[in-house]
Amino acid sequence: MRLIFLYLVFFAYSGVLLSQTLQSPDGNIQIEFSLSKKTAHNYLEGTPMYAVSYKGLPFLLPSRLGFELLGTAEMKSFLKVKDVLRKDKRSSWKPVYGECSEYPDNYNEMTVVVEESLPPHRELNIVFRAYNEGIAFRYEIPAQKGFEKIVIHKELTEFVFPQYTSVWQSYGHEGKYSKVYVNEIQPNCELPLTCMTESGIYGAIFEAANNNYPRAYVHSPNKRGTSLGISIRGEAKSYNGIITAWRAITLASQPGSLIENNYLILNLNDSCRLAETSWIKPGTVMREIDQNTAASFKLIDFCARKGIDYILYDALWYGPDKDIMSYPGTPKPELDIHATIKYAKDKGIGVFVYLDKIAVERYADVLFPLYEKWGVKGIKPGFVSVGNQEWQEWIEDMVKIAAKHHLMVNIHDAYRPTGFSRTYPNLITQEGIHGNEQQPNADHDVMLPFTRFTIGAGDYTPGYLREGLQSTFTHRLALPIIFYSPAQFLFWRERPEARHDRPELKLWEHIPTVWDYTKVIDGAIGEHVIIARRNGSTWYVGGITNTNARTMILDCSFLNRGKQYKATIYTDNLLSEDKVDIETRKVSSKDKITFNLKKSGGFALKIE
Repeated sequence: MRLIFLYLVFFAYSGVLLSQTLQSPDGNIQIEFSLSKKTAHNYLEGTPMYAVSYKGLPFLLPSRLGFELLGTAEMKSFLKVKDVLRKDKRSSWKPVYGECSEYPDNYNEMTVVVEESLPPHRELNIVFRAYNEGIAFRYEIPAQKGFEKIVIHKELTEFVFPQYTSVWQSYGHEGKYSKVYVNEIQPNCELPLTCMTESGIYGAIFEAANNNYPRAYVHSPNKRGTSLGISIRGEAKSYNGIITAWRAITLASQPGSLIENNYLILNLNDSCRLAETSWIKPGTVMREIDQNTAASFKLIDFCARKGIDYILYDALWYGPDKDIMSYPGTPKPELDIHATIKYAKDKGIGVFVYLDKIAVERYADVLFPLYEKWGVKGIKPGFVSVGNQEWQEWIEDMVKIAAKHHLMVNIHDAYRPTGFSRTYPNLITQEGIHGNEQQPNADHDVMLPFTRFTIGAGDYTPGYLREGLQSTFTHRLALPIIFYSPAQFLFWRERPEARHDRPELKLWEHIPTVWDYTKVIDGAIGEHVIIARRNGSTWYVGGITNTNARTMILDCSFLNRGKQYKATIYTDNLLSEDKVDIETRKVSSKDKITFNLKKSGGFALKIE
């Protein structure tokens, strides 16, 4: 037995042993790296592979790693392990704002240095991290002879699942979600991708830290198999080495943990680069529809009364859509923006302005300092281009320039978070979501927390009184609690009117948009969800159901033991389509509150 042990140690250090493992700090997650043997997995000898297990159960079966290169010899097989480097980190960090006031950042890391067994013997590093919340890996090609110029043409990264794994697919930046088996995925399926194995392991696959790297999608290369492959939008290009984006997966035994642990995407990005951040102020926003001075004054007065922090001048404030070359430093004649910004400031209200992508491309260096001089607090770039490496770099450069001029940014249309808001927290939110604009039904609303919101903030733009919304009033009332967005754009496509004095809308007055703690109380993907969030000492709780009526129970054990609280509870009146019942009662951590919800219904609480 001792001879066998020494034999294995010798081969481990000589680079012949093909398997290396990495565990999360709590031991629940394990990554196994290996190089394929000559006849294994239908791949050439020396092809890098990895597998992932959670609490002893497989989440990913052995899956291929690597990429195809242009302009040089391929480097995807005939590799050998040259070295294995390990380190760990145990720390936490405080974001400028977030869904919690502090995030843990604990992981074990393994860098596998592989080298070609054929000339010219180039090296590739594959970096793995195992967190308690999930796993991540990326590729690093160090600067070396033979890699003076690097062009990654295609990623070969795979995710091979156990049989009967389900996924929630979505296509297009504002696509809906549907549940299918892995082999039913079509090309260009969006990330994040929420998955559930037959054994009940939940995962959310996403990308992070896309600095200088194309956007990723997934596809099913084998319609009869259980594998998904990564496809990148265009080529990844660099000189003297390259570091790819992270491929990452949040793992959990309950779907709600995918939401609670979505800070994993932030942990995979660099810490804040801004020396001073006091000017970054999350808050609620309302759109000024009429784009004129009189309507602006009226809206500002309304926002001051209702505790709304900002107004937004959306598209057309500086010219008609047909004239996309309009200069966005000259408002329409009927809008005295200098007067409205001053009036808003006197009332404690800030101003956001919309910019078409073309305007940002041409005028950013002029407009951003101009807006800073005017007193504008934030910009909303729309119709931005995303996908290829150049456009990813352009978006990040835009956010950096905006930061120099103290402008918050809400990127609209196709952009989705990659964790860059940790590094530049003036990127306060983004769209990339099928939101209230499209008036989705309640089935869609109860999918979003477990799918799109597993990677962070989404600008859903909750509405309340607009015709055509497919949910009850308390379902809508709960959405700013359930859907996280540091800039929460309320009352979308609504003008201030008398009906906005409905008593239940007092919940939205001064409602926080960032939180000190978040807890998912209960939930099932596409069925229902209850989320409790705390800001300071005050809790807000939102619960919604899909298009089925159901009974839901709020377990109040998240409250501090031994303390009494006052809860204001909002529920749909069961006998009226237009009335919301409001009840005030004492609650404690021992309470369990039962709610009988209508179809597409919900409930909300403010607990003090």
